[in-house]
Parts: sequence; structure tokens; C-alpha cells
Amino acid sequence: MTKCFISLALAAATARAAVSIYDYPVPLPTPGYTYKGWQAYDPSQPLQDPPLPNPAPSLDFSVELDTKGNPQAGNDVLGSFLGISIEMSLAEAVIGPNSSWLRPQFLNLLSTMKERGGPPVLRLGGNTQEKAKLVDSLPGGAATGKINGQDAGPTGATNTPTLLYTKSILEALRTSSDLLGIKWFLGIPMNTTNPPRLEIMETAEPILGDYLAGWQLGNEPDLYLGHKYRIGTYTVQDYLQEFQEVVDAINSNPNIHKKNMLGGPSVCCLNEWHTDTLIDQYGYLDKFGSVLSTLIIEHYPKDNCVDDGPHDPQANLVEFMNHQSAIGFLNGYKHSADEALAAGKPVVLLETNTGSCNGFLGLSDALAAALWATDLAMTLAASSWSHMMLHLGGQAAYYNPFVPPPHNASAPFQWSVGPPMYAILAVAEALGTSGKARVADLGMNGANDYTPGYVIYENNQPARLLFINFMSDPSGAHDYTARVATNAGQVRVRYLQAEGGQVTSKTNITWAGQSFGGYFESDGLLRGEHETVTVTCDGQSCPVRVPGPSVALVFLTDASYEPSDSFVTFATSHTTLMHNTAAVDGPTLQTSNGLDGELREKFKGSGTSRQRKNGTGSKFGSASVPLLVIAAFVLLFAFSA
Repeated sequence: MTKCFISLALAAATARAAVSIYDYPVPLPTPGYTYKGWQAYDPSQPLQDPPLPNPAPSLDFSVELDTKGNPQAGNDVLGSFLGISIEMSLAEAVIGPNSSWLRPQFLNLLSTMKERGGPPVLRLGGNTQEKAKLVDSLPGGAATGKINGQDAGPTGATNTPTLLYTKSILEALRTSSDLLGIKWFLGIPMNTTNPPRLEIMETAEPILGDYLAGWQLGNEPDLYLGHKYRIGTYTVQDYLQEFQEVVDAINSNPNIHKKNMLGGPSVCCLNEWHTDTLIDQYGYLDKFGSVLSTLIIEHYPKDNCVDDGPHDPQANLVEFMNHQSAIGFLNGYKHSADEALAAGKPVVLLETNTGSCNGFLGLSDALAAALWATDLAMTLAASSWSHMMLHLGGQAAYYNPFVPPPHNASAPFQWSVGPPMYAILAVAEALGTSGKARVADLGMNGANDYTPGYVIYENNQPARLLFINFMSDPSGAHDYTARVATNAGQVRVRYLQAEGGQVTSKTNITWAGQSFGGYFESDGLLRGEHETVTVTCDGQSCPVRVPGPSVALVFLTDASYEPSDSFVTFATSHTTLMHNTAAVDGPTLQTSNGLDGELREKFKGSGTSRQRKNGTGSKFGSASVPLLVIAAFVLLFAFSA
């Protein structure tokens, strides 16, 4: 393990901090208790496990492997296939404010991704990118700021503030990339186009250099009318004309050198704006093929926004816990993806998660979300998509891969890591670091929807297998055994599962026996004993047990991943003394620069991608006041690889 020469500095955060407080940490729910904190840390579980299939599928079956390269497998994919979409307004809280001060927890989390799948690919954007304004400086040296209320202009159904940011945020991205090789998709706003707002391109291109993965031109333009970014009528033709105007401005701008790194159309929700329609009826790929580097898709399988009416999370859980959920998602965009691939354009699912507008309590923050994300990622990889990004929406969201605490905390072990992060690690390890992995859906067990499986090829030979068991039965009666045809003497297996054996489990989730901990317990590093199960074979087949529910990753060769001490970690063990910090009375802060309970209730439905129309396809203590408001960062003096 290589440690950076760093110091964990803890700076007073007063006027520059947008701090929201409540009685924190929150207790586990008790009879008659109503949880009043942010959604991201809600420990309650109102859902029940889905019913088991009756009759059950076969629980002991053979798996044959194609050793001749399998022409049905997808194109080469990176181990960074499953990444994270970070809402732009969270950049300072999640990543850090500048190139000298970075969040060590973020760096540690990204290190676990890089170790398994190579340099991560992330997106910084979302609804807040559309109203983001680059400024020279902000009061108190802050890197970001928000304008809410009437001064924010149109906010739409998502209550989106106007985001102010300085170039120090872009410099923080660059430094994190220098450390970990991260590549970034960034967004160009299109909330107004006269004149086009290209300042982020002019500023970020020289800062990020080769770490720039691409540009998203406009976020969910099919919702511009609903968000009040446009008035009157706004048609596909209007959008395409505006897109062309921005392209023309980019081409004529001498400060922008890479003019063919755009991605779009990034529509999400309205049937009449579907990507198929833009390609087939409006010639989107033909019109913009010379400047497009990526076909961008944004879609959530379920719409949890107020405008679309209530959804039943219990019914959604049942629907998500089988392979048809992933197949249905894929089929909804198969034609668009096929057209893009034929035109030589990679297909990127730039933003998704279990449900729009922050997800569903009990589903999005449970083991079920990890199983669903793993299955969807492998399905898309097998269909030659290039990336899939799980959205990180902040403290009002249930579906976060990870999230900082609801205040700038001094203690390092206060981040919360959600179930989606475990899916990211499992998929990264399944695809590996070669960049040459090819995935195929095995259709095993008679293509049963409760027991999907995938083979990962390296150099046209089976290297790894990934099996999923969606059946939630802690008794073990619905565990299955996949007998893999191979002449190997042994194989090795790692599991993604939860203690208690239920898809509704929200804590004690592990990957290969290791965990990031419960709410407010993580410094971004995995803890616990690493577990790899060795399965002895009989010369013809290897019996791999897959508990219900779980993901099992099978390594067919000795070149399997082994945990090592070669990856970089970022120390978070330092804390401040009590001097040089700011003590603020809790009730005073609650009504000044933070959100009080009334405002939090108002904004709790806010998040990404509202106004959906085609949305089918653990340790707690008492709070203390006055609250000590301080911020923890990595201060980078030098770096040793």
C-alpha cells in the first residue's frame, strides 16, 4: 500500500459552508418514531422481500462455455464500465474545492475502483449543470455557491438552484485525475443558447487535457419546457436548431481546440423525444456525426417524480428482482444503440439509477439495488455499450453510491457508502484492467430470469463468470449450484451478499467479505478479512454455489485478482484540535446558511430528472450542540506513486 505524502487539514467552514443540520446522528427507528433526517441516511426498511418463484427454477444445472471466442459476445469494454454520475452542485462536497484540498474519502473510494477495473470514468453534471455559471471568485474563497428563490430564475419541477462555481473546481478534477487517472464527462449548459455558454469548454479543456472523456451538450432537453427553460412551445426541431447553433459557435471559437468531442442527445423521458425518433425521423446521427464522439442516453427505469403520480416501491422491488428488468431496459434503446454502433459512435448511459427524483426507500438503498445494477451493467456490456453511470444525487437521494455526512465533519469515518458502490466494485473486478474484456449473456438454466449469468472473455477465452441469484431466501433453500464445464483443477469465487440473506438488507453488505461499514462509518476504504472461496473441481466440471440472494464472480484461471498493497490510499486518520475551529449554535445555523426542516421538506422531492413520462422503460449516538462546523480535506504536498 502506497500512501501519499499528505496532511489531513481541517479548515474552519463558516460563511463558505452550505451546512444543513438536524439531530445527528439519527437513531434507529423505534415504535412511534418518525425519521426526520435526510433520505440518504434513512435506516428504516418498509419493504418485504419479493415472493419466491413457484415453482422454483432448477437449482442444480450445468453451464457450458464457448472456448472459440463466441462471436455473440459484445465489443471490448473497460473495467471502468460502471461509473458514477455526480450532480454538479455536489462537486465541492464530494471531490473538494481546489487542487490543493481534496476529500480523502472520495480518493479512497475511487482507489478501490481503480484497483479492480483501471482508471475510473466519471461524469460531473446533471440538472445543476444547465444553470451553472463560471465566476472568477466567490465570497470567503468558496469554490461553489447557489442562488435559490426568485433570484435563481426558472427552477423547474426539480427546484434546481443556479450554481456558481470557480475554475478551482475544474482544477480539483485535474488533480484527482493526476492521482488516479480519472476521466471526466462534463456538461455544456443549454438553458440559454443566445449566446451559447461555452465558458466551461474554454476553461476546462486546457485544465483537464487528456483526462476529458467528452462533453454532454445539454441535459435532458425534452424537459426544458417543463422546467421552464423554454416558454411557449419547444419542439424537437427547435432543439436541433439550437444544437446546431452551439456546434457552429464551438467550431468558430479559437479557444476550443477539440471540436468533435460532443455527446447527445441526452433525452430521457418524453416518448415523442425518444432517441429512436431523433435518429430515424430527424437524422440526428447524420446531422451531427462529424462532431459527436458519443451517443448519450439518460434513463431511469422508474419515474418517482411527483408529476407522474405515486409508485408502489414494493411492486417495483418485485419487478427489479429478475433479469427481465435489465432486458426490458436494453430493448428500449436497442435500435438507437445499434444505429450508433454502426456509425462508429460509442453508447454511454450517462445517468441512471433505480428511480428518478432520488429513488425509492427500501429498494434504492438495499442489496436489491446492487443486484439490479450489476445485472443491468453486464447486460449492457454484453450489448457493446461503453459505459453506465449510477447517479449520485446527494443527501436527499436514497440511491447514492456514496455520500458525505450532512455537515462538514472533523472525524474521517463519517461518510456513508450505499449498496450501488458494491455493484461498481463487482463489475469492475469482473471486467478487469485489460480493456479487452468481452461479455456474453450465458442464457443459463434455460434462460431463467432468477438465475442470470455471464461469461467474460479475455483473448477469446473464458476468463471469468458472473452469476446472480435474485431469489431472496435466508434459509438457503433457494441457493443454486452452477456446474461449470471445465478441466481446471479448481476455481476461485468471490461474493457480493448481505448478512441475513435478504434483498431488502440495507447494512452489512459485503464484497469478497469486506465492507465499507454502515451509515457515517466509512473513510472510503474496505474493512474486514478478504474472502475468496476455492472450489475443487473433478476434472470435468466445477460446482459453484450461488446463495440466494447474491452475486458470485468466478475466476477460471490463476490470473485472478488478488488484493495487494500496491494501490494508493489517502490517510484520513488525522483530526483537528479544538482550536481554530468555529462553534455555531445549532438553531442559529438551522435558520441561516443551512436548510431547516420546513425547507428540507419542500426540497425533499427535488433531484434529477423529474416530469418523467416513459418511466417503464450502524452505529448511532446522540447529537451534540453547539455544533462544531469543520471541513476535512487532503492537503497535497507531494505525491508518490
